[in-house]
Amino acid sequence: MNGSERQGQLALGTRLAGALGRVALDRVDEVLGQALPRTPEQLAQADILNALVRDYTPAGQESLPKIMAAGLPGVDFESSNCTNFLVDLDFGERGQGDASLPKTVYAKLPCPELATRVFANAVGFWQVEEAFCERVASRVPIRVPKVYAVARRGARFVLLLENLGEIPGTRMFINRDMAAGTTVERARMCLSTFAELHAEFWGWSMDQREALLPNRLHVFMAPGGRAKTRTLNAASIDPAHRKAPDLFSAEHAAICHRATQKWDALVDFWYGGLLTLIHGDSHLANCFEYQGPNGPQMGLIDFQGMQWGKGIRDVQYFLINSLEPDLLASHEEELIDFYLGELELRGVRLDSEEARNQYRGYSFQTLMVALTSIGLGTLTERDETVRTILRRSVAAMDRLNFEKWLDAL
Repeated sequence: MNGSERQGQLALGTRLAGALGRVALDRVDEVLGQALPRTPEQLAQADILNALVRDYTPAGQESLPKIMAAGLPGVDFESSNCTNFLVDLDFGERGQGDASLPKTVYAKLPCPELATRVFANAVGFWQVEEAFCERVASRVPIRVPKVYAVARRGARFVLLLENLGEIPGTRMFINRDMAAGTTVERARMCLSTFAELHAEFWGWSMDQREALLPNRLHVFMAPGGRAKTRTLNAASIDPAHRKAPDLFSAEHAAICHRATQKWDALVDFWYGGLLTLIHGDSHLANCFEYQGPNGPQMGLIDFQGMQWGKGIRDVQYFLINSLEPDLLASHEEELIDFYLGELELRGVRLDSEEARNQYRGYSFQTLMVALTSIGLGTLTERDETVRTILRRSVAAMDRLNFEKWLDAL
């Protein structure tokens, strides 16, 4: 084991130990009545909700009026690492006949599984979504859920968001939709939304980026982030091969190990040069279709992967994860060009050859997300969906000849 590997293991181990300690302290605070709600039943109380709205409605978001009563309608949603559910709201006389007030809120709490809670706090992706809801959601040019409250205390958080299901004509997507594969037409709609998001923040200075979303929340660029992510990704390769040798061969595993040996060069490629704000987990299940003024449009949800990066990262992540390989192979070039055209319509020009080079280089990140999920088994509860994503990611690795790209890095 070299010094970099030891440093990475130490950094990850320290973060995990600290996260476990914070989770334990939350239970002590709960006994003392000082913790955030842990369960839907604890949250769905009028006094609790009113306190959250009073103290934690973000700037730039409209605050809800006083809630007179609340309840659980029993509507839960699929999530890989959170407890997502609806809460019924009753505003009393004020709510009668006021169509502008929501009937429900979409609530997010940490999931009950200890291992996932510790992992999420150690890696920090819950904090990223909290940051998005608190100070970024009101700034983006695309449709995202309204934020009614965002609170963090210890290792716990509470998000109270708009229930997009109340909007007529809105279609939500789930992991099974992503696994089934989407169409080229819907892919174009999503690429238009990515271009609109990316163009808004394209080429921001380091000071501008730091003020909106600080580097300490960046999974790769935060202090210790390179070593931590290298260790995490390297640790997932061999277990993923053992669990899915039919999809991820020994030869593929060897290429991935070589990539982790070039980790610094990869990170420099991914995050050097002009950057923009990206969604970071831009597959179909984090998109929703709604009726805009000129017809159907796409919005985005679940910003746990938000970061400063190159816009192509969202493009290839969506296409590789959400389209079947044969369909994507037939349309990949035209879809990349479509995204570049959508950028240009918004005043941003990205060289076609450079875009394709970025697309190939970022494809390894997409594969590593799948490997971490299936190899370490902490990020999802649906094995078949993960196998589908792994199959598509490996197909992209082969189709794009990532091995040759890596050799030239």
